[in-house]
Amino acid sequence: MEAVWGLVGDPARYPDWAAGVVEVTGLAEIEEGAEYQQKTKNAFGAESATTFRIDELEELREIRLTCQARGLYSRWLLTEAQESTFVDLEIGMQPEAFRYRAFDVTMGKLWYRSLVDDSLDGLRAATRGSTIRP
Repeated sequence: MEAVWGLVGDPARYPDWAAGVVEVTGLAEIEEGAEYQQKTKNAFGAESATTFRIDELEELREIRLTCQARGLYSRWLLTEAQESTFVDLEIGMQPEAFRYRAFDVTMGKLWYRSLVDDSLDGLRAATRGSTIRP
């Protein structure tokens, strides 16, 4: 579980494994309310940089992040059981701007599902030797 949390609980490590994350900068402390910049490849393949905030954090258990510009969020919940780490991951969007609401309605579910699958695959690959169950 600690190996998994070492990746999930530290956004600065996301470029090593998380789907679409290219670069993370500006994260001084990993704590609730902390903000950082993340360069991400979007659904259309273009890169953009936005500010993310750590909304919730429970050491070795849960982290919730939100993109301040688009309303994209991810919530990671880890549970240790049966000598494995179970991962409950939710990715979605609470968009305010019309263009992000339109994306959310038309393409959102497919893209979020792809992000979830690719992120879990990346996490498994980055923690070879640890057992991760979605």
